[in-house]
Amino acid sequence: MSKENLSKLKNIIFDLGAVIMNLHVPKTISELKHLGIIDIVNDTGHYYTDPIFYDFEIGKVSEFEFLEKLRSMSSLNPSKNEIRDAWNAMILNIPKERIGLLINLKKKYNLYLLSNTNSIHQEKFERDFEIQNGYNFKNLFNKVYYSHQMGIRKPEEGIFRYVLKWSELEAQETLFIDDSIDNIKAAQRFGIQTFHINSRNTLHSLFRN
Repeated sequence: MSKENLSKLKNIIFDLGAVIMNLHVPKTISELKHLGIIDIVNDTGHYYTDPIFYDFEIGKVSEFEFLEKLRSMSSLNPSKNEIRDAWNAMILNIPKERIGLLINLKKKYNLYLLSNTNSIHQEKFERDFEIQNGYNFKNLFNKVYYSHQMGIRKPEEGIFRYVLKWSELEAQETLFIDDSIDNIKAAQRFGIQTFHINSRNTLHSLFRN
């Protein structure tokens, strides 16, 4: 995206995992295996094999139901706290430079967060952020949108319609940043400008001075 296009923007919608926050999903897969919970992802490692994971991400099942289901998948009878810790193992950190970038960007743009997440992860990363930085994670944004609170997840197109409507955003004035190409394509169908995060395209490269 050119600097000229950036200058015409009013709003930026960020994904969370792998964009703002570092994630390592294989760490959770490994920790769950130690608890006897195996085969939860397909051969590619990109999709969960049981719908409970996606149902939890849209708030269709409760935290209690989610943890009970995972415990039933193991013959080792792990505790709920052990499962919760394993599930949170994928959550790493939010680098200080990204926090600084968001703070600076908020001086020029309206910032929003749109994340496919769940109540256990939300509690973890918001608590860790406040402990490490001394203020509420949500203060970095004008508004945060979490899939488990909305009842819908990316790349369903309705989630973009919802954000545009309730935050009163014009698609052509809005940039969406995500690491999933499926999510990027869904946003583009609404006329939203996009930036796909990958090994070549980083937040640093997009907003380099």
